[in-house]
Amino acid sequence: MKRKLKCNLISVLVCISLQMFSTSYAHEIDLKEISIKHPMIPIFNSKMKTATGYFTIVNKRNKTDELIMVKTDFAKAMMHLSKIDENGIASMEHVNKVIIPGNSSVVFEQGSLHIMFTQLREPLEEYMDQKVTLVFKNLGDIVVDFQVEKVTQEMKMNNNHNH
Repeated sequence: MKRKLKCNLISVLVCISLQMFSTSYAHEIDLKEISIKHPMIPIFNSKMKTATGYFTIVNKRNKTDELIMVKTDFAKAMMHLSKIDENGIASMEHVNKVIIPGNSSVVFEQGSLHIMFTQLREPLEEYMDQKVTLVFKNLGDIVVDFQVEKVTQEMKMNNNHNH
């Protein structure tokens, strides 16, 4: 009985370790020419009608590329840029493409570039990853799992997206 219990406990610990490894590893896609870091969709609750997507694109090539489209099955997706003018008035404008210079990074974060998800087809739930296709002019389509994460007090206080 003790031996069986010990084997079951070891099996559970191995499964938990593997799950923790795969969860943290899934937070970054590292390809030869490009990396996508911490793709996430923050949520406040499951009744949201719209959401945003944040991540960092690292272009490892010497050549400039362009993110020309964002596609997903769970919502309508568009790239936007948030701005605050000299009077403190916030605005958001649709962006048709985002240039990613060679050997550099572009950050999609709160208050700046981001993906806007509208017309959500179903409520977003914490830990239920959503597939998003990033379409690049030269590299083509890259499918990314965006982690849906409940907004924490730390995220609210930071008012930005740390990596």
